[in-house]
Amino acid sequence: MSSTDVPVCDVFRITNKRKITDRNVCVSKNMKTKVSAIVCESYDPPLLEEKVKLAVELAGGWPEKLKPGANVLLKPNLLSARTPEHCVTTHPELVRAVIRELRKKGIEKITIADSPAGNYSWQELWEKTGMRKIADEEKVQLIPVEDFVRQEVPGYGSVPILKEFSSFDVFISIPKLKTHLLTKVTGAVKNSYGLMVGEAKSGFHGKCPSPRKMADFLAAVYGIIKPDFVIMDAVESMAGDGPAAGFPFKSGILFAGTDAVAVDSCACAVYGYAAREIPLLVKTETLGFGTTAPELIEKNGDGWEKMKNMNAKRSISDVLHRFPEPMFHILTLLLKCRPRIKQDKCVKCGKCFKVCSQKAIEFSSDKYSVNSGRCILCMCCIEACPVKAIDLRYPAQRMMSVIDFFRRKKK
Repeated sequence: MSSTDVPVCDVFRITNKRKITDRNVCVSKNMKTKVSAIVCESYDPPLLEEKVKLAVELAGGWPEKLKPGANVLLKPNLLSARTPEHCVTTHPELVRAVIRELRKKGIEKITIADSPAGNYSWQELWEKTGMRKIADEEKVQLIPVEDFVRQEVPGYGSVPILKEFSSFDVFISIPKLKTHLLTKVTGAVKNSYGLMVGEAKSGFHGKCPSPRKMADFLAAVYGIIKPDFVIMDAVESMAGDGPAAGFPFKSGILFAGTDAVAVDSCACAVYGYAAREIPLLVKTETLGFGTTAPELIEKNGDGWEKMKNMNAKRSISDVLHRFPEPMFHILTLLLKCRPRIKQDKCVKCGKCFKVCSQKAIEFSSDKYSVNSGRCILCMCCIEACPVKAIDLRYPAQRMMSVIDFFRRKKK
C-alpha cells in the first residue's frame, strides 16, 4: 500500500504513535453502527438507571474491553460552574447512573474529568455542577485537567492533552446536547475537546479564526481523543444561543452509541438539522473518524418517534456560516456582528477578560467592553460568562431571523 492509500485515520494513528485499539479504528464502509435513542422524561435516579441500561443494550452493549479491572474515564460536559438546572453542563444524576451501571460490570476504577471555559477554581466547578457530590457518594475520583503531554495533530502542531489520558483503558463520553454559537451544535464530538488543558483551548481560536476553520481543527483533535462509548444527556438539552447563554429545552431523550459522529448526526435532528449542515460532523466523517450516513446507522429505541415533532430553537450561528471564508472577519466587522456586554447584568468577575486570547475584552471606566477590531468571534467570552451578561448581536439579526423562519416553513 502506498502512502497515498493510507486512510486518514491511520495517518493520525501513525503520526501520534498510538496503539491500535477500537478507540482509533476507522469506521468500515460496510459496517453498520448502532445508535439508541431512549425516551427519558426526568433525572429521577431509578428511572435514569433503567434508561441508561436500556440505552447501552440497544446501542450494542459496552465495549468488549470494559472488563473488571479496567481503568475508566468518564468525561461529562463541565463547561462552567453552573448548577444543573441551567442545562449548561451534563446532569450529575446521569453521571451517577452511568457509574452504577459500570459497578454492575465489576468496574471499580472510575475517574471523572473535564476542563471548563473560563477561570474557575476546580472546587467551585465541581461543587456547582454537582460532580463533587456524585464523586463523594459513589466513591469515584475527580481530577483536574492540569497536567498535560503534547500530542501531534497533523496540520496543527502539538496540543496539550490531559496527561493521565493514556492511562485509561476505556473512555466514556457523557456530553450534554446543546446549541453552539460557533459549531451550531455541540455534543459528543466536541465534548472530547474538554480534555485539552484549560487556556490552550481559547488560544487555538486565534489560529482558527472562523467557524469553518475551527470545525476543521476540532475534527482533527477529535481524531486523537476518540471515546469508546457515548451516553448523551438530552433529557433536557439547551436551545437558543448555547452552549452557555441559551435556555433549557425538554427533549426527553438519552442517546447512546460507540460512534460519536453517528450519535451527533442523529441528535442534531432535535434542532431540525441534517448532519450535512454541521461542518464539524462533515469534517470528522471526511477524516474517517465516524459516519453520518443514514444507511450505515442502525437506529434502536423508542426516542426516534418522539423526535419527529421536535424543532428546538437554534442559535444564530447559522448566519455566521453563510459568510464567505476569506472575508469572514471583515464582513462580520462591517455588519457589527460582535459580542455585546450587557452592563446591567455584568458582575465584573473578569472571566471574559481572562479567557480572551486576542485581548479583545478591555476594562476601563469601571466596566468591560469588546474591542471589535481585535475580536475574532471565537465566542469564548460568551461561554465563560457565568451570568449570561454577554450575547451576540448585530443590526441585521432581526431581518435574518425572519428570513430563516420562512425558509424553514417551506421545507
